[in-house]
Amino acid sequence: MAEALGNEYPSGYDENFVDTVEDDCLCLICQLPLREPLQTKCGHRFCKGCLEECFRRLEINGQPPTCPVDREVLDRDKPDVFSDKATERKILSFAIKCPCDGCEWTGELRNKETHLKACLFKVITCPNEHCHETMQQRELKRHVTITCLWRITECEHCNEPHPVCCMQDHIGRCLKYPVTCPNGCGLSIQRELIPNHTKDDCPHAMIFCPYVEMGCEKKVQRKQVETHLQTTMAVHLDLACLRLKETQDLTRQLMDKFSTLQNLFLEKVLKDESKMIERKNGTFLWKIPDFNQVFQQSKVGNKERVESVIPQTATYGYNLKLRIYPHGCGSYTNTHLSVFIVVMKGEYDDALAWPFSKRVRVTLIDQQDDEDKRENISSFINPQQNPASYFRPKEKENKGWGILGYISHEELKSRKYIVDDNLFLQVEIQENK
Repeated sequence: MAEALGNEYPSGYDENFVDTVEDDCLCLICQLPLREPLQTKCGHRFCKGCLEECFRRLEINGQPPTCPVDREVLDRDKPDVFSDKATERKILSFAIKCPCDGCEWTGELRNKETHLKACLFKVITCPNEHCHETMQQRELKRHVTITCLWRITECEHCNEPHPVCCMQDHIGRCLKYPVTCPNGCGLSIQRELIPNHTKDDCPHAMIFCPYVEMGCEKKVQRKQVETHLQTTMAVHLDLACLRLKETQDLTRQLMDKFSTLQNLFLEKVLKDESKMIERKNGTFLWKIPDFNQVFQQSKVGNKERVESVIPQTATYGYNLKLRIYPHGCGSYTNTHLSVFIVVMKGEYDDALAWPFSKRVRVTLIDQQDDEDKRENISSFINPQQNPASYFRPKEKENKGWGILGYISHEELKSRKYIVDDNLFLQVEIQENK
């Protein structure tokens, strides 16, 4: 029974024993020296792995654990099966030969693993990545450092690490590898510098004549440029004169066109600036058309501010104007729109009380179609905060006073404050409370 089952179960020791192994040290299943020997209550010895595999098969078939030799039922919850330490020590003391070809070591079985770790004749696999060659351990150092095609070496040109078997492919594309100039000038240059060499330095490179912008379409080798310039000096001078005349004519045309457009624009802006319409006594509405164009002109400094005169007829006789800086002033430059009130000389100044003390409310109109959803921006300019700007003017006009950070550019674009390129500001003159 044991012999019939032997080939189907895990094997015990399969060593080159020097000593003769007695029968009582052999597994009754695999017939090899016992490995982790177990003994049953009926006195039979088996390898631990062999007996556990036997029990597993019996359980699969619904049968209770039994001794493979005499079929006696074994209770695994009771000490019916136990480790045979005495037999294990005996087996481990048997002398064996090293299983590696060429090694003459003999020793006790228990020292086998310790010996194999240092055995120079043990067959191992090369540790280099992608190399699957096997060799005896005594040959490993030479293989890894000298003969292995997958050992890593550094490129002598760029110092990048690559396997020896891939180095030639790397050399074919290494940016630091010296190659001969493709124009045949004879210089050897790093591969990555070839484009710069041929573009800027190579004496054999074909380049355009320096007068190409003037109309000379001749291409010559870089080393021949001076000769070309000397032999075609008269031609180049004629080309330069012709191009200068063309440039002067074009510049004159562009200046005339620019002057015409500038005048038209300024006329339109000045015309629009005066359109401050009275809505009711002391309240005025200013429409600023083409606001995006005004905004851009302010950005480049062509016209940094826009003004509109407030009619005197209903402002208590004072001559005022509203001034805006689309790109802001002071610390609010390029981030906000600034608003100022400016007091100017007027025909009723002799009869008026000074300084000007009325509150001025400036409101940016939200042009939402639904008036209930409008979010107008309103702020007061209080003359009492800076009386010097509101005394009777001695010159044409006083220095303006107002709100530097009236509204940010970001908020200005967040709602319908600009519709059809029109922006509306409402100005209300109020008595101080």
